[in-house]
This record gives sequence, C-alpha cells and structure tokens, in this order.
Amino acid sequence: MYMNTQQESLSKTILVVDDDLSVLSVIKCMLECGDYNVLIAHSAESALRMAERDDLAIDLMLIDVLMPDITGPDLAERIQAIRPHQKVLFMSGCTESEVVRVKILDRALGFLPKPFTSDGLLERVQNVLDPPMQRAAAGAAASQSIR
Repeated sequence: MYMNTQQESLSKTILVVDDDLSVLSVIKCMLECGDYNVLIAHSAESALRMAERDDLAIDLMLIDVLMPDITGPDLAERIQAIRPHQKVLFMSGCTESEVVRVKILDRALGFLPKPFTSDGLLERVQNVLDPPMQRAAAGAAASQSIR
C-alpha cells in the first residue's frame, strides 16, 4: 500500500486535464487525499489559459490522452512551449490506441493506464515529481550529513 507523508507533497500543485467532469472530480479527491493542491481543466483551452499564467506554479500536469479537441501529447507540446520544463504524466483507458502507442509509449513518456487506484495514482505522481533515484540520492546525502 502506498504511504504518503504530508511533507512529500506539501505545496505541490497538479493540474488535471480531462474532458470528463466525473473523472476530474474523482481524481481531484484522490490527489487531495494525498495532500496535493489540485487544479482542474475540462478542456485544452482552459489548461492552456492556466499554463499561460505566470503567477500559477504547476508542478505536474496529469493529462488525458484522448480528448475531443486535442490529444494529450499535442496539448503537452503546446504547454511545454510556454513552460519548457513542465513535468507531464499522461493517462488513458485506451491503452491500445495508436496515440498512446506512438506518442507516449514509444517515446517512453510517463503513462498511467485507467482505471487506477488512489494508491496507484499517488505513487505514480510521486515518482514523476521526485524520481526514486533522486529520493535515494537525497536520502544518502542526508545520512552522510548526520555522521
């Protein structure tokens, strides 16, 4: 079972982009239970408006792959033109789709298949925000400074 401490996610903001309002609501609840700040966008247009705001810190974007107005990877490209170092995690229930295979899996981009559990979501988000190797290095540095 995934265990998250409040300090790990404190002040981390995630923008969730999905055209399904019920999916947005469930994911928002899951992430808030993990102590993340959550912003939601039900369209590419609203996600782009948020990404353009200089006063809005977004640590991670969780983007649905297949939306009516744009694909998730195309939206991510547009956002990364504005925010070049923006971390992105894609999600989709259509794991066999051409878009998922060609634009995400073949390029080794972060992907979370739907449906997922709250623990699965929180663990994957934490791994994107703070990769395991980075956490191990930070832990080793901390233990060296204690000696």
